Amino acid sequence: MVDKPTITITAFQPPPDMVAAAERVAAASGLDVGGIEYMVDDRDGRAKFYDLNALSNFVANPLDVLGFDPHEPFVSWLLAQLAAQREAAAA
Repeated sequence: MVDKPTITITAFQPPPDMVAAAERVAAASGLDVGGIEYMVDDRDGRAKFYDLNALSNFVANPLDVLGFDPHEPFVSWLLAQLAAQREAAAA
């Protein structure tokens, strides 16, 4: 039996300026939900966005891979959006 490589993921909170930049990218692209990944280039210290994906955190075995399950918060957000739309339509 061959050992599978293990993946270690550590929680990371990006700095506020990168969060704001990612939010601007999401707004400009019409992305309401998703993930935006970036890296910092060691050559010049500049951050570069490289992955914009509406479902980038939705992986198989999220508890094992991510350490949390993104499905429940996503469904809760969707239900809240639907309720707000229904409420607005009824008004």
